[in-house]
Amino acid sequence: MSEPRVLVVIPAAGAGTRLGGDVPKQFRPLGGKPILLHVVERFFVDERVTKIVVAVTEGLLGGVKQTERVHFVAGGATRQQSVIHCLDGATATDDFDLIAVHDAVRPFFRTATFHAVLDAAQEHGAALPAIPVTDTIHTVQDWAIAATLDRSTLAAAQTPQCFRAPILREVLDRAAAEKIEGTDEAGLAARFGYRVQVVPGDAMNFKITRPEDLELAAAHFEEWSQP
Repeated sequence: MSEPRVLVVIPAAGAGTRLGGDVPKQFRPLGGKPILLHVVERFFVDERVTKIVVAVTEGLLGGVKQTERVHFVAGGATRQQSVIHCLDGATATDDFDLIAVHDAVRPFFRTATFHAVLDAAQEHGAALPAIPVTDTIHTVQDWAIAATLDRSTLAAAQTPQCFRAPILREVLDRAAAEKIEGTDEAGLAARFGYRVQVVPGDAMNFKITRPEDLELAAAHFEEWSQP
């Protein structure tokens, strides 16, 4: 039995305003290179990855190098639209079995976690890494507690989120037809009735969103950038 062909999709066209400054967070330097480049390189050296497609703002396309294994496309107005553009950008001759969608600002994912999510998606159809929520979570209305959630039923979603290719394409097509914008692909798949298997995530696989995240990443770069 041949190994499944894996497409990695990285939506990286966002403005990243929460980090501040004029440079989008995915292009901020970490260890001497843009965060996005670290992400692409980690997938590039993975022998299970067939192709990587990255969505960036259209103005950047002229300055990137297109290769057979790493391809850049113009992103959309939302993450979901950028993912669709990436799938459209995978050439018609490419036939992928599994598709992984990964945040452009999570450079510290473990290879073992990625492979576990791929295997779970191959078995169940869809999967994501997630970590238990340890803080008490309240819903708030008018800055007053409205309800307290049972944290034993909560998990914080991470990426890469992986899917059998037909499932992800069907989910995105249906979301577009019904004008639904999800915050992640796993949530959309679950909304449309697919089982999404949860694989144990990693606390180090955090999303660089705020200035303190970038400071933490820089302080521990050598340790956390190991496979």
